[in-house]
Amino acid sequence: MNLTKQEQLQRALNDAARDIVRPPLTLAAISMPLSAAQIADSNLNIVRNKDTGCIQFIFPGHRAPQLDSAPASAMDWLVHAALRIREEITQGMIETMESHSKPERLLKLGTGWQQPATAQDLATARGRKVLLMVHGICSSSEGAFSELERDGTLATLVDRYQGQVYGYDHWTIAKTPQQNALDLLQLLPADGQWQLDVLCHSRGGLVVRSLLAEATQDSTLAAIRIARRGRIASVGAAIFVAAANQGTPLAQPADVQSFLNIAAMLATISGALGLDLVIALARLVLNQGLQRPSIAALASQSALQAQLAAGSSLLAAARVYYARADFAYGGSALEQTGALINHLLISADNDVIVPYDSVLLPQAAPAADHLLDFGTPQKRQSEVWHTEFFRQPAMREFILRAVRSSA
Repeated sequence: MNLTKQEQLQRALNDAARDIVRPPLTLAAISMPLSAAQIADSNLNIVRNKDTGCIQFIFPGHRAPQLDSAPASAMDWLVHAALRIREEITQGMIETMESHSKPERLLKLGTGWQQPATAQDLATARGRKVLLMVHGICSSSEGAFSELERDGTLATLVDRYQGQVYGYDHWTIAKTPQQNALDLLQLLPADGQWQLDVLCHSRGGLVVRSLLAEATQDSTLAAIRIARRGRIASVGAAIFVAAANQGTPLAQPADVQSFLNIAAMLATISGALGLDLVIALARLVLNQGLQRPSIAALASQSALQAQLAAGSSLLAAARVYYARADFAYGGSALEQTGALINHLLISADNDVIVPYDSVLLPQAAPAADHLLDFGTPQKRQSEVWHTEFFRQPAMREFILRAVRSSA
């Protein structure tokens, strides 16, 4: 586990200090490794695989996943901390946890990943072609999109859009996708008249769809439609990468523990997910279940999914592109982490988080040049999963082709 992930883990434990039942170990500490079954108790145990370093959760009433290979629960685990399950986690507590990870803000990209967009930047963007990047759950603009710096892709995008490339850092646990979209609009000048192209990943697809929805049944979507007037003039290209456009079955009560351990596994090995935010999400779900609106929106049959599918959208006049993966978990690098999950968790073809067919908008039938597949149901692959898309040269070239006629 690298220094950044160690810092994220420590930040999560600092946030949970009042709920720590057993003190956290330092990474240098020597501890007697135990199996998951030996560790399980009434607390949320945060553990690290002795051999691979993979961070996982052992939940109250832990049951070993049913794997075809040797049970991951029999592997040796070191306990970082045991957290009591709070009787209440307030909205303020959730916001505090998210704020420790990152502030909500619009970033001007091209000179690093922490440069807030200034009033002068936004004034310069007025009426211009703009590329907006929207990250997914428990992530950030840097975490989701920093791989675009490979091969000079980000620099090329900045050049094509004449400097008008922005990232939207936002809270994904404390707020719903609709709230994220409305908050984004409040960051834009009322007369911005952006000619918008958008690149989004994972849950960011729901933020983008909420941003561009014409639906009026939902009060927040209706407010978004009103706030959008004058701020966004048109939509040219929309690129959905591993987007949860039709949700994920992992956001269901029966699968939530495995979902959280998938997220913890990916957060350990990938910069795309913040380990501190995944731990915050686990604490929240154990306290409030999946009824939290920000989480419920991700479910395949959520109210937001139904509202977006039923209404019209500015996307109808846009050029829409998709990238998806059909990932074979068995024998992959992910399986070797020893994660406490069942690799048969999603019965449909998937990228570990989002089903293969759920990346497409409902009723979409994209042309071949608007669709990038890493694997298919007929030929699955084990190299590209949910957080690995932007590492791929084919993905970066696909993005450049998609925006070539827009910028």
